Amino acid sequence: MILFVEMYLSFQFYSREPEFPTGIFAIDLANALFRDLLLASIFMFFSKNLSRVKQIARDYLPIVIVAILWIGISLTIIHSFKLIYNVMTILSILSGVINNSILVLIACYAFMQWDNTLSKTIYFLSYFITILFFYCDMAYFFVTSSHIEKILFENLNTYSMLSVIYTADNYVLLGILISFFLLMLLFRLPKKINKLHTQSVVIIMITLYIGFNFINFATAYVYPKVLIANGFDEEGDIEKARDLSRDLISESVTINLVREWGRNNARQVTASNQLYRVAFSKNETLLLSELGIEIGEKPISVQNAFPYEKIVVIVAESFHRDYLHFYNPQIPAETTQFLDSLWGKYPHADHYYTANKPTTQGLNSMFLSQLIYTDDQSFENNATLFKVLAKNGYDTMFLEATSQYYNDEFRAYKKRFGMNIYRAKEDLEKEGYIGSSGWGFHNDVMYEETIRILDQNRNKKLFLVTKTIDSHQPYPYCGLSKDDIPAAINDQANNVFLKGIYWENITFQKFFHDLEYRNLLDDKTLIIITSDHNPHPSQNNHYKRLGEGDLSLTIAPIPLLFISPNLQPFHNFSSAAFASQIDFAPTLLGILGISSPLEFSGKNMLTVPEGRSYAVGFFGETIYYWSKDGQFKTDMYSGKNQNASEKALIHWVQDLYAKYFVGNSVLGVQ
Repeated sequence: MILFVEMYLSFQFYSREPEFPTGIFAIDLANALFRDLLLASIFMFFSKNLSRVKQIARDYLPIVIVAILWIGISLTIIHSFKLIYNVMTILSILSGVINNSILVLIACYAFMQWDNTLSKTIYFLSYFITILFFYCDMAYFFVTSSHIEKILFENLNTYSMLSVIYTADNYVLLGILISFFLLMLLFRLPKKINKLHTQSVVIIMITLYIGFNFINFATAYVYPKVLIANGFDEEGDIEKARDLSRDLISESVTINLVREWGRNNARQVTASNQLYRVAFSKNETLLLSELGIEIGEKPISVQNAFPYEKIVVIVAESFHRDYLHFYNPQIPAETTQFLDSLWGKYPHADHYYTANKPTTQGLNSMFLSQLIYTDDQSFENNATLFKVLAKNGYDTMFLEATSQYYNDEFRAYKKRFGMNIYRAKEDLEKEGYIGSSGWGFHNDVMYEETIRILDQNRNKKLFLVTKTIDSHQPYPYCGLSKDDIPAAINDQANNVFLKGIYWENITFQKFFHDLEYRNLLDDKTLIIITSDHNPHPSQNNHYKRLGEGDLSLTIAPIPLLFISPNLQPFHNFSSAAFASQIDFAPTLLGILGISSPLEFSGKNMLTVPEGRSYAVGFFGETIYYWSKDGQFKTDMYSGKNQNASEKALIHWVQDLYAKYFVGNSVLGVQ
């Protein structure tokens, strides 16, 4: 009956077309038929063996609970990604149920065989850890739309955990704790152990494990190819995209976490003492030139001008370009009224992209002008924006809203970025500031301290980076009461993102008012507003209300705005040019009349013609490219289905990383 209803609805949908698409209709029908046959077979099996299934459920209750929990998680992922319930999706659910239950089953088998305190403890711990990993992974999914990645472990410490707990809704936390506690109470051991019965169940489960995974993998691999081979190119590409989402359903979260924990970073980049450079072929040079990338181009020499003695860079956390009404009409005009006025008056980049993320990786691209991030870049004589400015007479300072212990930044940042002074939450507390939250001090405090530092250094050349935190996902902060927020924002009462954006706007407004009131914004002062990276493309409904488009990109545009009464250095600046964070340091140095180190990967935005401009980003193992002629992305290591331009771009990115360590030493063309 369900099949015939779906056939009728599908027929009604396609009958609107000028010419009925028989082939696509047949594909939909076949998908529905095979799915219903599969579900009917499962239903009939359980109906025929009901009493036996009930007994197995009692004996293996922890495994049943894990399986049911994963089905619920799978349905959440399916709903979040709007996947269709075709046969491939059902196979992914079944594979995921078995993959996520297998470790608990093995522990159960060990208990059934040896029935002692140790085996009971292992059985319970496997159940406990599996469910704990489910909870952690789903929390990560709701923010990032993916399984937990290795980057989590690089940032996992007491401060990050306390920050999440502080910013989460108390009722949500309470519900999570209660449900987790109840699931632990549901753990049961069988009253009677039947070793032969257990062995048969294990054999069946392992057979299903191998069978479902093989079928799931085979159908995911073959089905898109069959569609494309039969002329349904668009449907084949759509299925390939769905396969990436279905992988989140079929993968074992526990195995994924263990793998991510132990994954060797050496796969992404070669150790610096083993690097070498290979010269570009003539064809590669030509292909890269078509992308706007000139190989062997000599840096344009500049003469020291020092038009600005004070440079302040405000780095907002996870702030998207399209948070501004200036770019995104779905943001109520009142939300960013002051910021929009700045964008309408001062030089800004409309196509300025994140080069890497999260925070430390984004800052690495800004200050080292590098796409790839590794610990090897932290050495005494590395080339950084802070060090270049220090050599040219600037005092350099980094002001952080969060704790200095987060990700060991008070040591790691000074070693990597080389600023003269690093100050964080603990230093602000010594200055007498109070009211920090789990994340750290809020914008109002950070801007007050920025003003104080500028006032204190009126007669010095100063480069100051102020890193704020209030726009951090998943819960941006807003320090205003409901009465102080415009009605257009209050009307969306639960949209915490809008309130957070409005808070950014109001605190910026006060910051610039205070600058002018204290005569700190003169011809020798340059204020830059930007972000460490774009937000994660969250599935949160409140976030979605801000719009789709670029907001849903993994690597996306972020703000870049230059503010000063003296705009003479920007007479060649084009807001329509494409750039990314690796271009930040060369551009700032160019504005100041300082030559960039050869190790820098980026370009000076003021010297690149708009029509030859481009932006490059790097995240995970994927390289992203944008220009006025289009955009594409390519995997750095897969080598599959890559054209010559993509391979040339990969060579260029790898060469930039090698160049940072080995200089201009180049081997012959391969």
